[in-house]
Amino acid sequence: MSGDIVGPAVSAVLVPPQAERFAELVGVDLDRLVLNVTGWNKLVLLDSDRVFLFPRARDGVEWFERELAVYRALAGTRLSVVPRLLGYWEDPEIYPFPFAAVSRLRGAAPAEPELLAEQLGQAIAGWHEFEPPTLAGARPPAHHNTAYQRWLRRALDPATSAGAARDAAERLGQPGRASAWADLLGRAAGLARVLVHGDIHEDQLLADGDRLTGILDWETARIDHPFWDFDLGEWGTGLWRRRRRDFSALWARTWRAYAEVRGLDPDSRPVETAFRLRHALRLLDDPGDPDIHGTIEEHLARLQPPT
Repeated sequence: MSGDIVGPAVSAVLVPPQAERFAELVGVDLDRLVLNVTGWNKLVLLDSDRVFLFPRARDGVEWFERELAVYRALAGTRLSVVPRLLGYWEDPEIYPFPFAAVSRLRGAAPAEPELLAEQLGQAIAGWHEFEPPTLAGARPPAHHNTAYQRWLRRALDPATSAGAARDAAERLGQPGRASAWADLLGRAAGLARVLVHGDIHEDQLLADGDRLTGILDWETARIDHPFWDFDLGEWGTGLWRRRRRDFSALWARTWRAYAEVRGLDPDSRPVETAFRLRHALRLLDDPGDPDIHGTIEEHLARLQPPT
């Protein structure tokens, strides 16, 4: 996994007296641990069968506790792709914040996550099917407080969906498409809120060969619209750069597999419309690099109605 550090990895998290107390408390060989530093809010020490999670700072404890709340809520399910909580400790002589251990799932980051699209859709359906748990204080991450993300929230709310479609059509110079977009977004807005992971991208996935084995980092979980687990455009630059021009097919494969499990309409156009319009509105404010992000014209072209 990118960001892994071997050797005396624990020294990057704990000073020697803390490390010795930690090893005695949890029963671990310190020389066997591997440090992963890729997470925004936590540091991770990997053992052969356990993963130890440490919030990086005080403002990361909220997200750490949210992740653990999800693992507790899903503990009785058969969702094998979700880690299980194995232990939770508060010991200021070891670490100033709480820390925990979860099960280490088999597999590694997949080289071609697009090949797992159907399995991912089925896995998402698995946790969307459960009665949403109580996640006190759960909220979207701060980067959702942007104009284009707020537009998407309006588009996925039954009370404001039609207005969001009209606004997008006006801003993008496509008034004649407002009605069609309103219909597609309205169909999406009617879906019930569910438990969402909220940040699925290629670096959160584990695979063993051609089998999806894990979905990690549930710190952004919340009760929200199902589409927030289909934001495939956020899957990192690797997948996006390779497959940007055929993302329509990728959305279709993932959504169809999901819809089959949940008994929903398999038409993926509402998903694609929501995210391509959001992306096009973002490009109005910041065109970025067209070789990476595409262009407004490209995204609108993908939203042509079927002939």
